[in-house]
Amino acid sequence: MTQIFTVTDLNQRIADRLENDPRLHDLWARGEVSNYLHHRSGHRYFTLKDQGSSISCVLFKGSALSLNFELKDGTNVMVFGDVAVYRPQGRVQLVARGIKQDEGLGFRHLQMEALKKKLAGEGLFAQERKRALPLYPERIGIVTSPQGAALQDVLRTIGTYPARIILSPAQVQGEGAEESIASAILALRGRADVIIVCRGGGSTEDLWCFNSEIVARAIFACDVPVISAVGHETDVTIADYVADMRAATPTAAAKMAVPDVEEIKEGLRSTKVRIMRALWTNLERKEERLEYLKHNVSAKRMYSLARDARQRLDILCQSLDGAQAEKMQSLKSRLELAKGRLTAVGPRATLLRGYAIARSEKGLILQAQDARPGEEIELILGRGRLRCRVLECRDDSEGAL
Repeated sequence: MTQIFTVTDLNQRIADRLENDPRLHDLWARGEVSNYLHHRSGHRYFTLKDQGSSISCVLFKGSALSLNFELKDGTNVMVFGDVAVYRPQGRVQLVARGIKQDEGLGFRHLQMEALKKKLAGEGLFAQERKRALPLYPERIGIVTSPQGAALQDVLRTIGTYPARIILSPAQVQGEGAEESIASAILALRGRADVIIVCRGGGSTEDLWCFNSEIVARAIFACDVPVISAVGHETDVTIADYVADMRAATPTAAAKMAVPDVEEIKEGLRSTKVRIMRALWTNLERKEERLEYLKHNVSAKRMYSLARDARQRLDILCQSLDGAQAEKMQSLKSRLELAKGRLTAVGPRATLLRGYAIARSEKGLILQAQDARPGEEIELILGRGRLRCRVLECRDDSEGAL
């Protein structure tokens, strides 16, 4: 008959098998530290990984006394210890009894630093390109897992703010997450006023998809500001560097994206009060002015003002008539002067000084050759005209009179 184990018995059987294998005791394991946690109890928990796998590790407080360097994520180490099973969870782990630092930083840490340097050189992290968030967004795009707690945190924080929420679902951890996040971001092009890219906390491996180049370039290509809210406050990813704004948590991102509704209401109430006060003050001034006019501008006073205005109008009319007459006299004088000058230099004045104009049927006679003996010509004098007959045509070559 097949034996049926309880979970506790099964974990115990696995632990006995592993702990009785001499090859899994007093061993050295080499890898990169991630998800490092220094617990308040003094114990230290971390994950030891390479490019293909990872294993949980624990360094108890007593064994940590011999540690002579700072243990942190991204450090290459060599761990000495035993493989064991944490029975309550059935988790295989490496119980470290000694750790020494290996040369250099971990592969993933170096890979991330190289990508950061590349993207920074291309200007993806530049502060001058980061855009301000809209004050009152009408459409808010959210890139996250529909099943994650981060989405609920964002929606709860946005609350009653009247914006259209557009969820662009994405896989936020595991294989294929990078492509899923990038596609979800690009799917919001032209559809949102601001975009929140978020997920809740997790291990370094869980958040690693947000350190990918494809996600960084998708954020950079967004046509609207992007808020990155990945993990907790201490988690910093490449997506945070590229985004226009970084939030410590999804809840903080939602607070950044929309104004506080209660603050808006309070501002409207204050504005309403100020407007009402200004209107009442203005109305009171108008009433005071009206009362002043009612008491100080009587009918007799109005008649007096009208009489004075008529007198001022008569004076202005007289002044205008005088100015017009003076102007006309000046123009007439100028006209007479111009007429005299024109007459003095005109042809009639010349004729009155003893000159005459001779012309024939052909036109003006300017020289003797223009006329023939016996021809009748006309002489125009200063007063009157003469019909004459030419007796002789003589050319005066010297032009003497």
